[in-house]
Amino acid sequence: MDQIIKQSLAGRRFALMGLEAPEANSIIAALGTVRGFGHVVGAAPNIPGLNSFSPFDACFVNASAIGTGEQPSPIEMIAHSRKPAVIIGTDEELVTRFAAVADLNRDFMMRPYQPQELLLRAYRILRFVESAAVAIQSSARNGARRVVLADDDATTIVMISTILKHFNFECDIAHDGAQAFDIARKKKPDLVLLDVSMPNMNGFEALTALRGDLATRSTPVILVSAHRDEAEVVKGFSLGADDYITKPFNSGELMARISRVLRESEDT
Repeated sequence: MDQIIKQSLAGRRFALMGLEAPEANSIIAALGTVRGFGHVVGAAPNIPGLNSFSPFDACFVNASAIGTGEQPSPIEMIAHSRKPAVIIGTDEELVTRFAAVADLNRDFMMRPYQPQELLLRAYRILRFVESAAVAIQSSARNGARRVVLADDDATTIVMISTILKHFNFECDIAHDGAQAFDIARKKKPDLVLLDVSMPNMNGFEALTALRGDLATRSTPVILVSAHRDEAEVVKGFSLGADDYITKPFNSGELMARISRVLRESEDT
């Protein structure tokens, strides 16, 4: 485990919400390896309402846990809080409950997972909160900004479009590279997000088309890929991409990169 992550999580307190005992115990054990502390928060906390989060730096939340009596479910509680949280669940829960985690200080982790991934995501939600918020504020314009989002995966579209709309972006959806190029030429967006692997003109081909057209030549483009392939990254930048992000990513990482690209575009 990276020393920076260990130092960042040492002494941090995490609330564990809606998790079964075996999973909660494994999370507590993982946090213990970096001198972090996990505490199970029951369905009826001693301090009612969201104030029960106050002793904690962040939370781990079971997306499928239900409420009891008048007590809301853990994910409903965290949705109305500004407390950083890692939501743990399934692919389906990611799609249906993503609005609750579409924030700078939220991340989503699917089972099964390794302790190292859990610690990395805990570090990321704490790390990106401040830096991404500052970046977004510094790059903000008056009114909504327009983004063309191109991806053939429904889950990714739900994820990214929800994040963008949460931060006041208008989002045009394309399901392949050719459609993204066509929308970008017509609507002249502030940014294009291109998945690398798409039918009917992949992300690299769409990027080449965008850079070769006078109307879209200077439009900022961020490539999105499920592969951490250095050759792909080099190829993307050589074709004119402004940035490259690999899945999985959280809201804070995505918005920090978008804000940096937009800020650099406005400065040129």
